[in-house]
Amino acid sequence: MRYAIITNPVSGELTPDQKRSALANAANILKAEIHGLSTTSPVEFQQCAQDLAEQCDVLVAAGGDGTFSDIINSVDTVQTPIAYLPLGTGNAMQHALHYKGTLTDLANRIQAGPILEYDLIDCDERKRAFMVSVGIEGTIIQLRNHYLAKGSTGFGTYFKSTIKAYLKEYKRVIATITIDDEIFNVQNLLSLIVVKQPYYGFGMKVVPKARFDDRELHILSINSGLLKSYISGITAFTIGNRVGEYRTGQQVTVNLEQPLVLQIDGNEAWQAETFNFTILPKALKIKC
Repeated sequence: MRYAIITNPVSGELTPDQKRSALANAANILKAEIHGLSTTSPVEFQQCAQDLAEQCDVLVAAGGDGTFSDIINSVDTVQTPIAYLPLGTGNAMQHALHYKGTLTDLANRIQAGPILEYDLIDCDERKRAFMVSVGIEGTIIQLRNHYLAKGSTGFGTYFKSTIKAYLKEYKRVIATITIDDEIFNVQNLLSLIVVKQPYYGFGMKVVPKARFDDRELHILSINSGLLKSYISGITAFTIGNRVGEYRTGQQVTVNLEQPLVLQIDGNEAWQAETFNFTILPKALKIKC
């Protein structure tokens, strides 16, 4: 198979030269060139991905969850299989794919691995995703980006943003949620999570029953107080989160009493009072 590796020059903590060095062994194993480091804008990066998809059999996204998300929204993932090499910080995809070892180990696994068909989430017919949420996460990401701009990095930045969002910045709302034909209300919404795999960043198993290939959306609504939220965070790092109301379905509509920011694959998306999420079965071919 012909492989091509693409990585975003401005994502994560590594410089372009550090990324090229980190990926050198993996590129040698896959007999692939490393692309994307000379791009200067999101549009140019997306165009690079589209061009590469026409020239290779497997496009390897090297980066964090945001880079992977950019790739699956740039190319036809039904026609072009995607592979993943983690270079980011949180790396929910790394945990979702049960990746362990060095980039060299993972390149060998990719080369020998099968091509699997996974589902994705359609978000308002605007973007595809593997994990989305409406609620406190949007505020956390805004705060995290503020701290990152000031030079903060790592899990401490995420933790600090979470505490500040919970105690001060995030304002809870009432949400009316429709899952297929079932309608229910959530008072004091902390988060509505819609995912195709169990993990958030840093190995947090937030929706333990979620699966990439079961043709279902996995939905978790949380409106807990401080104590249960603390317990949720602890168990997410160990046995898996046990807080919130869990459901599955094919389609989710969220109506809010006031606009909130949507989180998509670890990044800030758009703000709205209504969001619609639909299952996209077998929308992602991934070699792992």
